[in-house]
Amino acid sequence: MFIGVDQLRHDAIWPHKALPVETPNMDRLMRGGVSFGRTYATSPLCTPSRGSMLTGDYAFTHGMGTNCDMYHALGRELADPGRLLHHDLGRAGYRCGFVGKWHVGVEKGPADYGFEGDVPPGYGNLAGTDAFKSYLEDNGLGYTIEPELYFNPGRQTLAAGRWRGPQRSTPCHFQSNQIIEMLEGYRSGDAPFFATVQYWDPHGPHLISDEFHRSTDRSRIVPWPNFADDLSGKPRRVKRERDDFYRLHPRTQDELVAYIGYYCDHVAMLDYEIGRLLDYLEASGLAQSTLIVFTSDHGDMTGAHGGLIDKGLPYEEAMRVPMVFSHPDLGSGERSGLALNMDILPTALSLLGVAFAPRQAIDLSAQIRDSGAKGRDYLLAEYHGLRFLYSQRILVSDDNLKLVFSPGDLDEVYDLARDPHEMDNLAQRPERADDLVRLRLALMKETARHGDPLRDCVSKFNGRWRTGSGQFDATAVFEAGRAGS
Repeated sequence: MFIGVDQLRHDAIWPHKALPVETPNMDRLMRGGVSFGRTYATSPLCTPSRGSMLTGDYAFTHGMGTNCDMYHALGRELADPGRLLHHDLGRAGYRCGFVGKWHVGVEKGPADYGFEGDVPPGYGNLAGTDAFKSYLEDNGLGYTIEPELYFNPGRQTLAAGRWRGPQRSTPCHFQSNQIIEMLEGYRSGDAPFFATVQYWDPHGPHLISDEFHRSTDRSRIVPWPNFADDLSGKPRRVKRERDDFYRLHPRTQDELVAYIGYYCDHVAMLDYEIGRLLDYLEASGLAQSTLIVFTSDHGDMTGAHGGLIDKGLPYEEAMRVPMVFSHPDLGSGERSGLALNMDILPTALSLLGVAFAPRQAIDLSAQIRDSGAKGRDYLLAEYHGLRFLYSQRILVSDDNLKLVFSPGDLDEVYDLARDPHEMDNLAQRPERADDLVRLRLALMKETARHGDPLRDCVSKFNGRWRTGSGQFDATAVFEAGRAGS
């Protein structure tokens, strides 16, 4: 059972909770299993991260580096859909079902690849489907939208407001009904199953149902420690995107607290629905025999770093996500090794004893079974742009150093142990030159090892002009010809 959510910060729930939102259900899920406290999104963006979670490959391999429905999309459908994880499970006799957000192709949805379930392709809009409208009509439910906050002048870019209706009238409640109905059908059969529900929540706009509107105590919300960041030492595009793309982003602490409050209310709505699903799994007896995996596709800036909004940024708020593997035989506890949310595929299949082809993701099952098992020395993440094409690579070391490589702008280095809020870019500090060299060498090795198309750029920007990337090299050709003569 793979429970996925959209844009959930790692610090919204246990064990790293920094927000006053009540999340008893996600907290019990995290506490009851083996969690990875340093899990990163493979990319801080929906489509590439979702494609990676479902294939175990980086986006530069599965082909969908940007959101698939953008005008500049790098890929509109998966390059090799045979890599989707449910094919391995299907060959092992599993029934495979999908509920919720797909966003891994604009024309083909899960059913086109053999999943059970009625899920629209692309980003999807559950509220616009006939099934949701019929559900409302059959149950005498209705709602209206009352906007309360916009990110741009002229009532543009809706940020938050009220979903004037009960929780039962929301798409996330309907999603919970759908996955419970699917699980009930699987429970009555003889075959093992893989089922996933991918909630759209708490992705904005934050439209809060009657039961949860202002359910979070705003007086307990503390402004982010990096809200005063003037963005000096960060690439120029960060400030421009904050100031020009979201012109009404939070500028005062009161505005920030108000916006964080909406986010918290939305997280509380989501937590309620996940609680319904967990209660069903326990009451039905499925929890005793089902591996439950939970994570998010990426995080959310939520006004950090001086008012940054949304995702698509290499900072911890958008990159860090919760991740847990829960089964009665696995025990519980937090693991300190570096993990990517795309590690779900090889880890889950390994725990289930299902054979699978090698992936770029790694199998975390040894760390799950043994808290002392060694994990990654370095973690590589990628970003290819959201509103425009923009290549970046993110490297995190096991000793908590972080390099953000931006070939068209400034590089960034942060000491996450000393500076967890990433205020102090160390890339130009002479006293940290050895760290910069080490991180750059590691980035060259990681991009080369994974066949990253950016590896030639990474190497040449850092002084290694013969990279072995396979790209045409006139010098090598000339020297080969001279040697032949």
